[in-house]
Amino acid sequence: MERASVERLPMATVASNQLTVANALEIAKANQNGQIPPAVTQTLERNIGDIWRRIQTQPSTYVMRKEEFAVFTYYRSRYDNNAVAQQAVARFWNHYKGDAPRVDGARSSSSTPSASGGPSSPRGQGSSGGR
Repeated sequence: MERASVERLPMATVASNQLTVANALEIAKANQNGQIPPAVTQTLERNIGDIWRRIQTQPSTYVMRKEEFAVFTYYRSRYDNNAVAQQAVARFWNHYKGDAPRVDGARSSSSTPSASGGPSSPRGQGSSGGR
């Protein structure tokens, strides 16, 4: 479902089958101080569980994709003191190439996942996680 069409839906009517992970993450970040619809929470919880299982299955080799990393970052407070999680974050940054330049040579404004503690984002800024 497109971003604009999800934004037009009343928050109580957002169903998990209408959400992409990116939409759910956007809604959750926009509602940090408000109530997050259950479908959004369910979508993100299911996704973070899948990501964490993949990391645990390959603790020294799994490299998260950009979307996985964005979700992992949203939930980062769960893994603050976990060495396997810290290594997974380091592996992401070691392999991260950024978005491809646009035709005009400029990078898009979202070329670096936000609030990730990576090279262009000071650690500790961004979403509070722990959802």
